[in-house]
Amino acid sequence: MLIGGLALPAYGQIRATQDVDMAIAANFKASSKLQAELQRAGFQLTAPPHPDAPVFVVTDLKRMVEIEIWTKPDGVTFDKALLDRRWKVNPFDDDSTFQVFVIGPEDFIVNKLARSDRRAQDEVDAASVLAKQDGKIDQKYLWKRAEDAGVRDILEEIVSRVEAVKS
Repeated sequence: MLIGGLALPAYGQIRATQDVDMAIAANFKASSKLQAELQRAGFQLTAPPHPDAPVFVVTDLKRMVEIEIWTKPDGVTFDKALLDRRWKVNPFDDDSTFQVFVIGPEDFIVNKLARSDRRAQDEVDAASVLAKQDGKIDQKYLWKRAEDAGVRDILEEIVSRVEAVKS
């Protein structure tokens, strides 16, 4: 499923991003197989997947696009709830049948706030989802995931900012 900046337009503000972030639920053997398939398809790997690394990077040399493939995204628990809450979207907003899975808005928020390298832009992204999805967010699920990821305090701060703007 898509995570990161390309997932944001599904339920937040649209913004530019320089790479594609994808999350996959795969063990090391599966990610090694994926590596081989990607290389056969013409993608270049920066480094091979490692069982302890949360991400590996590939580059589409034809299109010059960097793709981060996350096997352990920050704050994300690969479980039935996460998979059930994914959104299936047409990224081109046209009549084609092409669809991709996008991380659900609550898990997106937690992922952004749980990043070990969290930037101000991650907080802006989380706030935009909270604002645009006002009334649609499963609050109980969001706060439970935030608690589990250790980001409850920063979520409270972001929610306060969003509420202040609405007032």
